Amino acid sequence: MQMRQAGLPISNEIDVPTTRYHYTKNLSRQLAAMMGVTRLMNSRQQLDQQLRLMLEEVSRVLDAESAVFYLSNSRKNELSAHLVENGKIVQISRRRNGGIADYVINSGKIVNVSDAMQSRSSYYSEISRIGEEPVQSFLIVPIVNRSGAICGCLQVLNKREGIFDRKDTQYLMTMADLIAMAIQNTLLQNEARSGRELEAEISRAVSIQRQLLPEQLPQISGYDIHAFNKPSKYVGGDYYDFFPFPRTLSFTLADVSGKGVPAALLTANAHAFLHACVNEIEGCRTIVEKLNNHFCLYTSGDMFATFFWATLNHNTHRLKYVNAGHIPPVIVKRDGTLGKLNSHGLPIGIMDSFDYRESEIKLDEGDTLVLFSDGVTEAMNEYNEQFGKERLRDIVRDNFFLSAESLSKKIVREIKRFSDSDILTDDRPFKALVFFFE
Repeated sequence: MQMRQAGLPISNEIDVPTTRYHYTKNLSRQLAAMMGVTRLMNSRQQLDQQLRLMLEEVSRVLDAESAVFYLSNSRKNELSAHLVENGKIVQISRRRNGGIADYVINSGKIVNVSDAMQSRSSYYSEISRIGEEPVQSFLIVPIVNRSGAICGCLQVLNKREGIFDRKDTQYLMTMADLIAMAIQNTLLQNEARSGRELEAEISRAVSIQRQLLPEQLPQISGYDIHAFNKPSKYVGGDYYDFFPFPRTLSFTLADVSGKGVPAALLTANAHAFLHACVNEIEGCRTIVEKLNNHFCLYTSGDMFATFFWATLNHNTHRLKYVNAGHIPPVIVKRDGTLGKLNSHGLPIGIMDSFDYRESEIKLDEGDTLVLFSDGVTEAMNEYNEQFGKERLRDIVRDNFFLSAESLSKKIVREIKRFSDSDILTDDRPFKALVFFFE
């Protein structure tokens, strides 16, 4: 079969001025149609409406009985035909089976058949399965997306008068490009819309997670307490809380492994468990062991959390605590002696029924206790160096005489200076608790 691209026929038997008039008129009509389609693409119409109007315009301008747009899905090995029926876009999907549309998509060639009924080549016998309606003639061109890949094809069937010629082919190729642009624009708009919706969902999730943190700091006579929370624009696994009782104050600082939604869900799980059970459980060790067993029972094996729990008796000034794998809090005595509250076992969620050990210390006037998450010590500078525990301990030792709030601000300033960036805009969460026994 020959693929014919008929041009403008001119001979002695043809009225040349009249032919040129009709030729120019057709070009003008095609140009006007393309301008209309371009305006349509810039409108707020849905993709289905745009495709319907485009296919109807293609059929009208090329004087064809119908137009079909094919979209290839290589992942599913399917071909979806989009055509207009009763004023609506109808989509028909089928497996790719070597038909005419498959040939054009695979080869990137234009196929123009002026007399389908008379064509009987071996090539046509393989690609002539194009539908149930009788086909006298057809023109089909590939559709190329912005990345240069062929994603489908555009076909017109049965020209009412004459044959599909070169100007028809050029017009159809232009319309194929416009359809590809319409689809691409819709995909980009959908991606942008999904991105905005995701940002909104993340913002709501972050807002909900921040509500898990205490709104007010506990007020205890003789103690200066400050909590610093560097907000993150993403949900995560850092968590601190206070549980005041008549003679004691219990508090916790935890860091759930991983990031994102799984860590946030596990944090919410811990928050709910503690608030439900803390009034019924006595002793730091029992609290930690109960929470550890809860994590092992209701969370996946790859999720765990470092966890520090302490109870301060603000009458006797004795502090009982259990450190389950968390970074040891720093304590500075009044004479400048530096100490730390070391870990007593595995992070919670790793081993069921783990036997944790409880410790106790006595706080004296002038002592300062600092708890912090790894967002402090793992802050990075431009040389990929971490801020580290030693720098933090030096800052606390050299400035322990400051108020709890002033010491927190000092730590933040030093981290900013070290990392040469605004820590408040970083994605990494950052939490610290400072207790100063006045």
